[in-house]
Amino acid sequence: VFVVLAGLMVVKATDDSSNGNPKFVSRDSEEWKSCSWVGPAIAYDLETYPLQIKTDSDMGDEDEDLNIMFNTTENEYMGYITLVYTDEPPTFEIDGCTEDYWNPDPFTGVLPTEQEKVWTFYKTSTNLRVECNDVEMFSYNFAQSDLPGCVASYSQNVGIIDFNYFGLAADFYRPKPSGIAA
Repeated sequence: VFVVLAGLMVVKATDDSSNGNPKFVSRDSEEWKSCSWVGPAIAYDLETYPLQIKTDSDMGDEDEDLNIMFNTTENEYMGYITLVYTDEPPTFEIDGCTEDYWNPDPFTGVLPTEQEKVWTFYKTSTNLRVECNDVEMFSYNFAQSDLPGCVASYSQNVGIIDFNYFGLAADFYRPKPSGIAA
């Protein structure tokens, strides 16, 4: 259940991974939170609050893909996004929309060269846009997919995110601070 009070996102959830509930995350802090690889999923309203993820992977590190799994607010699986940015050229896959992991789409933007990267994810019912260090990497309109089910899956609101899917690049996350322009 998401409740917005005075610009703060409050999520009724629990840290008890044994019952499958997503853990608590609130919008009242702009501090970076550690991405847990063993904890439960995170209740997160992606359409309202763009997500930022901090990484520091070395170029050429094959095990450092950035992956985020998306579920609805009812905890139904929607899909995932994979960013393979440590290889040349950097690429992305959106599960159920782009071809597949072995035939990913290239970024349309030029990847910043800094090792520490802050990725920002913006999602609407029609589009997913990803920036790295404030530079747009790509903007994907779900209607451009030739795969059946892409629009139906991703037109839903994301209510839960999970970093446990595969790939180890995500170090920290936070809601994008409200003072930073979209």
